[in-house]
Amino acid sequence: MKRSEICTMRDNLQVDHYLGHVKCGRAVIHLLVILFGVSTWIGVNGIFIELPLLVNIAPEGWNLPAYIVIVAQSANVGPAIYTFLRKNKRELNESLCILCLLSLQILAMGLLIFFYDKTTVIGGEKHSLILLVSVFFNALVGCFSSVLFMPYLRDFDDIYIVSYFIGEGLSGVLPSIVALIQGVGERSECNATETISLDTSQVKFSGQYYFLFLTLVLILSLIAFIILQYSSFVQNRKNSRDPNFFAQSKIQLVDYKQHNELDISSNIWYIDQILPKSEKEEANCSSLKEANNLCVLRKSYLYILIGICCFFNNGFFPSIQSYSCLPYGHLAYQLSITCGQFVNPLACFLTFWIIVSNIKIINCLSLICLITGCYVICIALLSPAPPLQRSIIGVGLIVLSWIILSAVISYLKLVIVSLLKYISSSKALFDIGIVMQAGSASGAIISFILINFTNFFKMYDSCSG
Repeated sequence: MKRSEICTMRDNLQVDHYLGHVKCGRAVIHLLVILFGVSTWIGVNGIFIELPLLVNIAPEGWNLPAYIVIVAQSANVGPAIYTFLRKNKRELNESLCILCLLSLQILAMGLLIFFYDKTTVIGGEKHSLILLVSVFFNALVGCFSSVLFMPYLRDFDDIYIVSYFIGEGLSGVLPSIVALIQGVGERSECNATETISLDTSQVKFSGQYYFLFLTLVLILSLIAFIILQYSSFVQNRKNSRDPNFFAQSKIQLVDYKQHNELDISSNIWYIDQILPKSEKEEANCSSLKEANNLCVLRKSYLYILIGICCFFNNGFFPSIQSYSCLPYGHLAYQLSITCGQFVNPLACFLTFWIIVSNIKIINCLSLICLITGCYVICIALLSPAPPLQRSIIGVGLIVLSWIILSAVISYLKLVIVSLLKYISSSKALFDIGIVMQAGSASGAIISFILINFTNFFKMYDSCSG
């Protein structure tokens, strides 16, 4: 074998070893970002999923969900203060804030291991004070996720936003799996308040071990963030772009930006052929200005669209889900919740291969959400006697509708965030977070008012459907 061939083989082996090392490093960062994303809503989701057990222990009884909703919404005061300080040029240490929030969340969840069933006398009445305080600090992390956690990834490559959203989706899947193992949801009973109760003797293990699991997951999330922030291994690799990511995409994100650039250059080329030099410069500026205005309009449209998505997906739709599903039975209700939580991270995972940038395709996805959402809202408004109530077709349609809503909106949100981050500056993630949180909060408030102070949505008072 010739010396040149030996050198070539050695170089190829070195290149393969380097590429393998780079891919392994990216995989580690993906895992760390997923664990970081899990911390966002796992606390609130975990407590809500355990409600069938908690309502029989808490002195608030059937009113416990209402208390939790009020306390969780009050946590929005944290992001409001943070946003006010940011807008007034009061820069805060971002990583230190995240560390403090995650540490407080671990402490709050850790307290539930020992005190989830303890009560405190306030004004002569018993209340689950420790549980409600834990809800507040867990909700605080969730509310901060849009304006603090997601913008933290501005210096990371675009692909890691996908991992963050996958982790956020898993924050509902993980406690659901543990709750299913625990036995929450089996042989449940209900009454006119629509809250499902469960005898503590029916569960395979107590809430103490359930909250211990959530605490351990949060500790892993904190460790993952510390590694992301302070490890030189991550700092040296977090901006290394995966050369195959956009190449493997069936619909490439980069096409959006390239399309605008090609439009501009072609216009300038055409004008350059027919106009004198003095008019060429003016036409050049005019074309650039027109393209810039078009880009601003599209970005504004995307901001509005993601705000609407969060308004319905995070605020309005969860509030009316029981009204649309319970008339078809608790199986339909449980399937719609469980399947919706599982398809969320799967839809986000899909963006590793398919991520759209064409506004027409985004509009088509939005239209699917609109049609499906209208069907769900109509069923909720017609409750407790919607069409096909005693039919398997009715059950299948309502469950399928919720699965489609969860999957398409989750995918659409991630696509819009990735697109805005790509065509805007990295600081746009903070503005995106404000829009997302404002949409979610307003959706929850409006749905709360409509459900509790109007007669649009009527309670369903039977377990059988």
